[in-house]
Amino acid sequence: MISYIIPTLFKSENIYTTINRFCEIEDNNAELIIINNSDIDYKSDDPRVKSLKMPKNIYVNPAWNLGVHCSTNDKVCLVNDDILFDIKKFHYFALDSKASAIGVNNNDHCSIDSTFYQLREIHDKNARPPGLGQLILIEKKNWIQLPDDMKIYYGDDIIYYYHTLILDIPFYYIKGMSITGDQSTSISSLPANMTKPFNQDTLEYHKMMHTLGLNACTVFPMELKRAWKFDDIDQKITFEKLMNNIINNG
Repeated sequence: MISYIIPTLFKSENIYTTINRFCEIEDNNAELIIINNSDIDYKSDDPRVKSLKMPKNIYVNPAWNLGVHCSTNDKVCLVNDDILFDIKKFHYFALDSKASAIGVNNNDHCSIDSTFYQLREIHDKNARPPGLGQLILIEKKNWIQLPDDMKIYYGDDIIYYYHTLILDIPFYYIKGMSITGDQSTSISSLPANMTKPFNQDTLEYHKMMHTLGLNACTVFPMELKRAWKFDDIDQKITFEKLMNNIINNG
């Protein structure tokens, strides 16, 4: 069975659609755990929907840790609060597929839901596909505790590489499954210091990867993406210096 985990600030209306669609699932063992990081009081009439109100925003990675800890099923599914997808159709397909790890692969994006879903393996173990963190389903027994001080970024990277490179468990995606909605609704409201490259999250990520004995990473802050897009040589050099400092002195 599956426990769905959604950290939220209730900044996107799409979360209410996801909750309503979850309630249509005819599976008494399914559960939806909402990690409520907002000041909004939310309660559902469906006993399978459990809202955990936080005294303050604990951010997404600690919220994932908490949700997995509180889950009661053998599978956990991390879901962004701003996406839209057919959670009922996904639920039964994922259970029938018996796949140990499923995520989103924006390299094969689908904006209109297909009649039939197809399970496709993500073959590159060393490159976490774009969009994976929007929806991740894994076995609870394979969860790896994310660093407490890594608040927002890189959680999906660690989950992906821990599965593909440490546990030798391949990730799959569902071809034909539409995922739409908003993008990064909560991140857009973050304090400026948490959106800069090489903040505490980056350091914690590199420390975690080093602890796991891995050197694979996909550290591409938005500033670096813009530097490559607009051929900003100065920013590229700054990035290389910061990366060198983290690797050699971090």
